[in-house]
Amino acid sequence: GDAMRYDIAIIGNDEAAIEIACLASSTGQRVALALPEQRHSSWMMEQALRRLVTELSVDCSQERRAMLHHFGTPRLVQRLLASALTAEASDNIELLERSGVDIVPGESRFVNRNSVAITSGISCRRTLVHATNVVVGTGVRRAAVHRPLGLLSFQCVESVLEGHCLPESLVVLGGEGFGAGISSLLSLFGVHTSLLAQESRDCDLLELAEDSGVQIVHHPSELGLTKDCTVLPDKTQIIDCRRTVGFTEHLGLPAIGIEPDEHGQLWCAANLETWCSGVFGIGSVVGFSSDAA
Repeated sequence: GDAMRYDIAIIGNDEAAIEIACLASSTGQRVALALPEQRHSSWMMEQALRRLVTELSVDCSQERRAMLHHFGTPRLVQRLLASALTAEASDNIELLERSGVDIVPGESRFVNRNSVAITSGISCRRTLVHATNVVVGTGVRRAAVHRPLGLLSFQCVESVLEGHCLPESLVVLGGEGFGAGISSLLSLFGVHTSLLAQESRDCDLLELAEDSGVQIVHHPSELGLTKDCTVLPDKTQIIDCRRTVGFTEHLGLPAIGIEPDEHGQLWCAANLETWCSGVFGIGSVVGFSSDAA
């Protein structure tokens, strides 16, 4: 494959990764951004959901709602979401290119602390990027708690979208942007959706969820909900959008002496440097700081 040299290489498509890539490039640094093709951060998913729900809600007459309800299948929802993610990625690529950032699409893996191999699943091309400093900004994804609680078990969004048909009703746990966006989308397709969220949440997607017909149930602590299952109906599918897990398991971090925590997130010092000199973490992939430790 090709070999390229940079001052800074950034891995990820989280908000912080894109912002710092543009910022570093504006200071005259030579910057490469390894942009994942498949592993989308929760932030990217949230942006795509906002875009898709807004588009579907525009001029959402009774006839159009009836059409969405009639033709709504998991496959259609997946295709629309994939299309929204592609549009979101295109917008980010345009912003990065205007800022002078070199974009290398594909999945990344550390070769050593200054070198990252990036393999594109689409072109099968492997690019080796060498950089003085490498920044991990892969972000987090939402993951269901696999442990069933009594008769209840929590699913992730993907498992619901892999079925043959959409459920008649479901409960979504977690009122941040991702949970609110998923609730809105499924509600527009005729799923009777309840969203359990903290009342203190300040999120524009919560308003979008309400406009999309989602029933919002405020709960003092959505994280403590597993201890208070009386508020959950027995026979309804439950999507868990509360727990975040870092997108780091594919990066080969142990090979350079970095062990993520049990949630796949990184320990970073006050300057955001990891245990490995010259390798930094930014954004939601940082699980705890040296101050917290």
